[in-house]
Amino acid sequence: MCTKDAMRNQFLKKRRKMKKEEAIKCSESIIHRLMGLKAFKESKNIMIYLSFNNEVDTYKLMEDCFNNGKRVIVPYCIKEERKIVPSEIKDPDIELKTSSLGFKEPDLANLREVETEDIDLVIVPGVIFDKSGNRIGFGGGYYDRFLKRLKNTTITIAICYDYQLIDKVPVDELDIPVGCIITDKRIVNIK
Repeated sequence: MCTKDAMRNQFLKKRRKMKKEEAIKCSESIIHRLMGLKAFKESKNIMIYLSFNNEVDTYKLMEDCFNNGKRVIVPYCIKEERKIVPSEIKDPDIELKTSSLGFKEPDLANLREVETEDIDLVIVPGVIFDKSGNRIGFGGGYYDRFLKRLKNTTITIAICYDYQLIDKVPVDELDIPVGCIITDKRIVNIK
């Protein structure tokens, strides 16, 4: 079996090669499926990763959440601790800045920390997923540490392109699986 790093690099390369039109079309299909779920409709406080580098686009999702009176929470990463601080945003155009790694995150001046027990639903990023809810992320362990801090009733949903969902990924003891995976072709409920 390939190592996590080799698999991650292979799938990141494939994702970078996606045509923009294909990524947009698939993202729209995935977000439409997500928004149709009862769990999404009933959630009030939703944590959403901020997409970049051809990930499933989450900016339209954020806009839809704002329009439907949902509270939007995004990750702020503390690199030294490899920790995610969930932060509410109200105006992405003003409150987000581009980090040194190229992704958007809340500007420190606009950080509004949210208690993990207040989060109903977390949209989880990743590079590769398997049908048991396991994932290979970007290698920092930020989300595994964060997911461990959630209450057990918090819903976790991964969104990805269908080719990112495979039969099995290597799993470490610290890895935390998600409860559901949504692709442009299917919904896989795990728990």
